[in-house]
Amino acid sequence: MRVFVLSSGSSGNAAIVEADGTRILVDAGIGPKRAVVAMRALGSDIFPRGFDAIVVTHHHGDHSAHLEQHARASKAPVYLHPGIDAPQTRKKFEVRSYERGESFKVRSVTVHTMPVPHDAPQIAVAIASSSRRIGIATDLGYAPRQVVDFLGACDVVMLEANYCERLLDAGPYPPHLKRRVAGGLGHLSNDQTAEVAQKLARMRTARLYLCHLSRANNSPSRALQTVRERAGRMHVEVVPHGHPFLVEVTASRRAEQLSLAF
Repeated sequence: MRVFVLSSGSSGNAAIVEADGTRILVDAGIGPKRAVVAMRALGSDIFPRGFDAIVVTHHHGDHSAHLEQHARASKAPVYLHPGIDAPQTRKKFEVRSYERGESFKVRSVTVHTMPVPHDAPQIAVAIASSSRRIGIATDLGYAPRQVVDFLGACDVVMLEANYCERLLDAGPYPPHLKRRVAGGLGHLSNDQTAEVAQKLARMRTARLYLCHLSRANNSPSRALQTVRERAGRMHVEVVPHGHPFLVEVTASRRAEQLSLAF
C-alpha cells in the first residue's frame, strides 16, 4: 500500500491511496493538471490508469473545489455523504451515497468512515487492504475517544497538526478566525495532536504523519518537536505543505504479532 500525497494544507488537499491494484483519490482540493504534475514528481502517473473511486471528506474548498473536474477527467464513481453540497457533481456524474460512519468496498479494498467534529459535516477515513490499513484525519476541532480508537486500528496514520497556539495567538488572523481555528469545530493544535499521538503509540499505529500544517500559524519544526515528545517510539514525520510526498504503508510490528498469535 502506498499513499501519493499530491498536496496537503490550506492551498489544497488531495491524496491517492494505492493498494492491491485499487486506486482511490481522497479529496479533490487541487485540479487534475496540478495533480498529474505532483504524481509524476513522485515517480508515477495518474493517467491512463486513473482512479477506481473518488472520496471527498467534506465540502470546504481546499478539499472539494476540483471534484467536478476530477470526476470528468477520470470517470470514476464519486462517494459522497449527505453533508457534502455538490449539486452539479450529483447531477452530472455517478455518485454513490453513504452515511457518515458506514463502510463500503471499492474493488479489493474497504473504506471505513467516521464522523469527526468540524464546522462542516466531515469524516475521517481508514482504507484497508488485505494486510494494511491507513487512517486519514484532518479538519477536526478535537479528537473524541472513538476517533482515536478508529485511527489506532491503523498501521499508519495521517493526522493534522494545524497550528501552534502561541503562533495563532500572535499571528495575522482576525479574532473571529482565530476563534474558529481554535474552537471545538475547528482544527487540531500541535498539543492536541501530541495527546492523540501519545494514545496511538500504545495501539497498533507504528508511523504518524503530520499534515495540514498552517503556513501562518505553525512550522514543521514546532509540530515535530511537540508531537515527538509524547509519541514514544512511534515514528513521526511531517508532510510538507503543498508539496508531493510519498507514504509507504507497511504492517506494524503489533499487527504482525497479532497475526502470528492466531
